[in-house]
Amino acid sequence: MTARRLGLALAMLCVASASSSGAAAGRLAYLKGGAAWTVGAPGQVARQVPNSRGAVLLDLSPTDGTLAFLVGPPGADIHAEHVPALRPWLSRPPYTASVPLGSLVPGPTFSTVRARWLAWEGDGHALIAGTDEGNAGWNLARRKTFLPDQSALYQSTSQSGEVTAMLGSVQSPDDLGVLLYGPGARPGTEIFTWKQPQNLIKALKDAPQPALRRFLADLDPQAQADEVSWTATPPHVTRDGRRVYFASNAGWGVGSAGTTTSAVFEVDVASVKVRVLGWLGTFSGSVLDVLPSPDGQKLLILLARHDSNAQINTFVYAADLAGKRIKELAATSAPNGTLSTLNSACWLADSRSVALSVAYPRPQDLNQRNGFEPPAAAYTLSVKDAVDGKTLHRVSGATGVACGPK
Repeated sequence: MTARRLGLALAMLCVASASSSGAAAGRLAYLKGGAAWTVGAPGQVARQVPNSRGAVLLDLSPTDGTLAFLVGPPGADIHAEHVPALRPWLSRPPYTASVPLGSLVPGPTFSTVRARWLAWEGDGHALIAGTDEGNAGWNLARRKTFLPDQSALYQSTSQSGEVTAMLGSVQSPDDLGVLLYGPGARPGTEIFTWKQPQNLIKALKDAPQPALRRFLADLDPQAQADEVSWTATPPHVTRDGRRVYFASNAGWGVGSAGTTTSAVFEVDVASVKVRVLGWLGTFSGSVLDVLPSPDGQKLLILLARHDSNAQINTFVYAADLAGKRIKELAATSAPNGTLSTLNSACWLADSRSVALSVAYPRPQDLNQRNGFEPPAAAYTLSVKDAVDGKTLHRVSGATGVACGPK
């Protein structure tokens, strides 16, 4: 997940230090020192990926661990007004060699892309890069390029490829909502839209928790008719395709710097029924993403909170769905006089550990010249135990973290 995707709101290695209360399991990739790095599991020796000097974006396939990365000229910045041409490469485990993507998917169509984000689809067969002019896609199984839908950044697919959820509407592309495709939801079912919010309102009314009752009482049906009052995170399908998770403010309204109040919702794909996770309560600020773990039993909730013009912090919570417990991960607790800035985050394959790239800049050090973002060297990658919050592993200067299979 890139820094820009998280900031919509919305991306490894010499070990700086490490501590362990257990062994995290799962492959990691990240950017460090202007190159891409991979490590079989946190704490193991990292490997710099061949031909990755100048890498600015990367992602690991969730199925076979193939690493895709984009390489640019010296100083390439995906957040600049004009992104330079970036060349796509692939490296397969054990990452001892890299090949240009064009050698595996013939044709000059996308030999270079001016991409701001890069992501594998849920089934691991297709790779998508997002540019300002449109999206570029490579299907590795069919060895063909394709033009993905413009909403590709805001959609999620099950590992089988049979279930897809995205932000959108059947009736109108301008209508914010969650759209589901899959068994029982064909050709496409609107879970809700701001024009048709009944499913979310009913889910909130069915929740007995006091926090949800207070949230419901603040909803104004007249104000809800205005799309600017609505927010929703990109919906994420669990790998088994059974459930979808997202957060929405249900039209509660958006204040200064995106401040609002949101709840987390779950969709049962088979019945196309939505319910609110009332035991989580509500979240004040701006929920950036809700990421289910690989086994579908936990959620990673990313939140930005605007406390003042000089104090905007990012918070990360891990929620255990079975035990109905939530843990705030300490990596985002900013020291006095600093902000917490989250660059990227993902679940490791063990569904217990979380990788976070976080920096703690001083407000006065962020300005228009640096795009109000700290330099890559200021970030630290931390692998956290999502149950007890302990740090299992650290890597200084690591950004763009991506998680793959075991």
